Amino acid sequence: MKKITLLFTLFVFSCLNAQERTCGQEHAMQQLEFNPLMQAKHQQQMQLSEQAYQDLMNSQNAVQSVASTLVIPVAIHFPSSGGANATQRNCLRQLAQDQVDILNEDYNAYNSDITTWDNTTSPYFPGVNKGIMNVEFEIATLNHPSGFGLVNGDPAVTFGYNFGGASDWDPNWTGYLNIVVDNLSGGTLGYAYLASDPQNGAAVFINASAFGSGSGCSGYAVPSAPYNLGRTLTHELGHYMNLNHIWGNGTCGNDFVADTPQHNTANGGCPAISHTSTCSGTPRELTMNYMDYTYDACMYMFTAGQATRMQAHLSTIESNFNYSTLNNDAFEVSGTRIALYPNPNNGIFDITLSNNNVLGNISIYDVTGRLVFERKNVNAESLRVDLTNSNSGIYTVVIKSEDGMFKSKIVIN
Repeated sequence: MKKITLLFTLFVFSCLNAQERTCGQEHAMQQLEFNPLMQAKHQQQMQLSEQAYQDLMNSQNAVQSVASTLVIPVAIHFPSSGGANATQRNCLRQLAQDQVDILNEDYNAYNSDITTWDNTTSPYFPGVNKGIMNVEFEIATLNHPSGFGLVNGDPAVTFGYNFGGASDWDPNWTGYLNIVVDNLSGGTLGYAYLASDPQNGAAVFINASAFGSGSGCSGYAVPSAPYNLGRTLTHELGHYMNLNHIWGNGTCGNDFVADTPQHNTANGGCPAISHTSTCSGTPRELTMNYMDYTYDACMYMFTAGQATRMQAHLSTIESNFNYSTLNNDAFEVSGTRIALYPNPNNGIFDITLSNNNVLGNISIYDVTGRLVFERKNVNAESLRVDLTNSNSGIYTVVIKSEDGMFKSKIVIN
């Protein structure tokens, strides 16, 4: 097992749009030196996150057993799109939703290419399991900051706004997972500060040529191969949630995750499964991992250890997200809440309400809003649901009981 230590140095990660992703760490490090306030805040956050990770690893909970889905409010900014007309803005909103859908697939391991890991690749990596985060990224729609022309019901997508001004943080957009899509200099694909905090108005920065998938929006954001499947944001968001590059930013370095094989350096392109490291023991390298530098089409998984590390960081910043921005009509009545177990699951799970309350009417919807399950007048405290014939994804469970309405998310793998 790799030795886990406290990190006090900030790494900023960026990727150059060339044949291989490369890092532009030095320039960003120099920028932070001129911002001692943010440097001090970041060092404090790093200590909190690393301690939470060590505590989680040392406890019996160092497995993926999150009780309920954490919904994270997202705001997406297109600084260079101030001149976009109504049709172009609608296109950018749709592209933003496409990218968020990709994040939900990748972080909850129901991306279509995860079957390559399940059916083909995993036997080559004994002891390595895929990571499942049990999070849902959702573009915020309520209680927007003033001055941006957004009203309740509008998605939190801005056009022509210079996010952060001369810095990478914006106090107007605290409480959000901010994603800034722009024409980054030098062909940079994207960057994010390690172990970011929404309380500081932090953001993930993505080049317009690497945002989303499909044909994009001409003139503003057109995904370009080989980084045209939305995986650049998957990679950079991993940094936001305290993941290092898988090679540890050094020759045979340490990424501070126990279950990732040691890489001697970054991998570009699409290496063969037979590719091995030059490090001690010549381990087979996990080139399909999101925290390597391979092409979008050739990366498709986090490890369970990486998921644990990200969950530890989220536990320290969860309360800093502004949940009043989410369109969530769930509420708690007299301390009663919905419980779903296990979550994630293979389609079979139990639904209960705390305080031994009777369930009443149960409805379950897929991500498109289609009703996939309904049971009325359930005069019991729990119910086992079988959705094994349903597709993998995030589902919304709604309970209407005598005590009120309750809503939560369930992940089916």
